[in-house]
This record gives sequence, structure tokens and C-alpha cells, in this order.
Amino acid sequence: MPGADFDLQIGEQTMPQSQPRHEHDIEIERTISGRGQERGGLKTMISNSSPTEEATIVYLETLPWFMKPYIHTLRAETSPKAAIALQSPVRSIKYQAERDRERGTMLEMTLKIPASSVLTISYDFDKAILRYTEYPPDPNRGFEVAPAVARMMGSDGSTLGYIRTTSLLLYLPTPDFSMPYNVIILTSTVIALGFGSIFNLLVRRFVGADEVPTFRIGRIKGILQGKLMSWGPKFRNRSESHEKSE
Repeated sequence: MPGADFDLQIGEQTMPQSQPRHEHDIEIERTISGRGQERGGLKTMISNSSPTEEATIVYLETLPWFMKPYIHTLRAETSPKAAIALQSPVRSIKYQAERDRERGTMLEMTLKIPASSVLTISYDFDKAILRYTEYPPDPNRGFEVAPAVARMMGSDGSTLGYIRTTSLLLYLPTPDFSMPYNVIILTSTVIALGFGSIFNLLVRRFVGADEVPTFRIGRIKGILQGKLMSWGPKFRNRSESHEKSE
């Protein structure tokens, strides 16, 4: 009914199971380092803020095919130095190399991070050059690199939770997309100049200066006077015929 109050009620909904929120002591920061458009580096910092317990995580990275990492440059360092254990923090590595335009790189590592320490993992990679048809409409924005996933493991081998890093933007070598236009313009200009010159040499007739007919004003004046004199009787006859008809 117009003008009446509209009463809207939403009933309370209860969840069948409560999802507990897990508080983790692990924090991950992932950045791209290096300079230039040919090579770069990937640096990951994993911190364990627990003062007493070491952390075991399974760290998984999936890189696009145009990132070509060098596994021999892989470095894993913990800080502070007093927290470094006798064994390496990287306990196992699973690596699957990329294939151009078919699949990316998969890198999985099992890591042991001592209590109150930061594990830094870094490696170098090359940037592939794409075909010009593979670039998006905004290539200068960069290319998305998928987030890494860290699975936190318990002492009994159970999964305590997952942590995902933020995605990254990778800048690849980008060509100048205005060059095809410049090449077309330059090529067309050169062809026009060359064709015009050759066409003039083949078609144009060269004569001496004494062979060119002289241009005289008196001759043109005589031609115009002759035309006017020939047109005079015609106009005179038309005017006389018009008067007779009236």
C-alpha cells in the first residue's frame, strides 16, 4: 500500500560448524630484485617469530615459462647467525624445468626454520623475449607471477595450515610497437623517390633550349582578337532576330 511502512526482517543464521582461526608464527615476504630487462632475481624472506619452536614448511613456487631460473644460484641463509643449525635449512628440493610456451617451472622445497630467525632464499633467472603477438595491450604494466604457497607442517607430519604470498609483477623486454609504422613510412618514401626518379628518366623527353617554341604575347593577342571577331557576327545576328520576334 503506498505510504505504508515497509518492514523487512532477516533471520539469524547459525553456522553448522565454527571455523577456528589459526594464528601462525610464520611470515613470508617475496620480491623481485635485479636491474635491466635481461636478468633478474627472486628473493623470499620467511620469518619464524616463535621463540622456542622451529618451523617446518613445504614451500612451492610455480613460475611462468618466460622466467628461466638458475638452480645452481639458489642460496638459503638464516639470520641471526647464532640460529644457524649444523644442517642446511633446505632439506629437500623438487624441481621441474619449464618448456617454452607449454609449461612453467615448478620448485618445491622442504625448509626447516629455527626459532626466532629469518630464512632468506634467493636465486637468479633470465627473462625470455616474447613474440610481438604474445604481448598484452598494456605490456608496460608487467606480467603477473603467481603467488607462492607455503604449507606448515606439524611435528607428526600433519598439515597445520597454508600461507600464500602476494603476486608479483615482472617487467619483460618490451619492443617499440611504433617501429612497424615507422618502417612502413620510411620504406614507402624510399620506394616513391626511387620509382619517381626512374619513371622520369624513362618517360620524360629531353630537348635543347633552341628547340623549345618561343612564347610570344603578340601571338596570343592576335589569336584572341581573331576569336572575338568571329564571335561578333553571331551575337549581332542573335540580337536582330530577337528584335524582329518582338
